[in-house]
Amino acid sequence: MSNDIREFDVDSAQGKIRFRIMDMENGLLLLISDSDLFRIGLSAVAVPPRQGRKEPTSSGLFTMGLDATMVRTLAERVTAWTNKTCMVVVGLKGFNRESMMELTTILKGHLLT
Repeated sequence: MSNDIREFDVDSAQGKIRFRIMDMENGLLLLISDSDLFRIGLSAVAVPPRQGRKEPTSSGLFTMGLDATMVRTLAERVTAWTNKTCMVVVGLKGFNRESMMELTTILKGHLLT
């Protein structure tokens, strides 16, 4: 595994969740899966605050409604912590508010330590 790619597994309320964090020249790519393989799923891209904005801005891909809000919130939190553009791809069955909060806590522990 390259120095710019980190992987780890966490036992969560939903079972084992795999994370792959790729540090890129212009941001981060986070893949999150409840399977042995990563897959395309709910996705969002967030960019750090710029002049005139105090909060990150995001856009969802392959999402609608509450799913879009949750994955965008996750991407925005990571962007706020790292000050880097971040794309998050979530491949979880049953992605809900509780799992989004748990993912946020897990990522905060790994990205800010």
